[in-house]
Amino acid sequence: MAIFKAIVRTKRKDGFYQVYIRCVHNRKPGYIKTDKLVTDKQLDRNGDINDPFLNEYCARRILEFTQGLNRKEIGKWTVKQVVDFLAMEDEDLCFSDYARLHIDRMRDRGQVRNARNYELALQHLERYAGTTRVMFAQLTSTWVNNWIGKGA
Repeated sequence: MAIFKAIVRTKRKDGFYQVYIRCVHNRKPGYIKTDKLVTDKQLDRNGDINDPFLNEYCARRILEFTQGLNRKEIGKWTVKQVVDFLAMEDEDLCFSDYARLHIDRMRDRGQVRNARNYELALQHLERYAGTTRVMFAQLTSTWVNNWIGKGA
């Protein structure tokens, strides 16, 4: 099980600290860089971040990370594999967005009936996934076969 915490590491030459999310997995630390920066005023005496906006942002990112990892069996992964998976998660493309674009193109070409069938299939897929943003990385053969088996 991975444990996450928002931290800062070292001060940069311009006086800012880069914000990282530390991931500890199997007692080994890994770091995920964010695009956020803080100053000394946004840190307490212990070096913890006390900016409410930044804490909320990091808490949302950590929640996304844990939800993504809960869908995977990560017990035998190294911390590097966990960090790489979480970094890749941001680069993943959304299948649902692409499918909606394709359905709209079908309607524009006058294929209304086929577009409706695709739309119903997409809605069923999203209900099975529990989200309206099904990502391409989720669409493994096992996952799709399980979806087809549940629909039958």
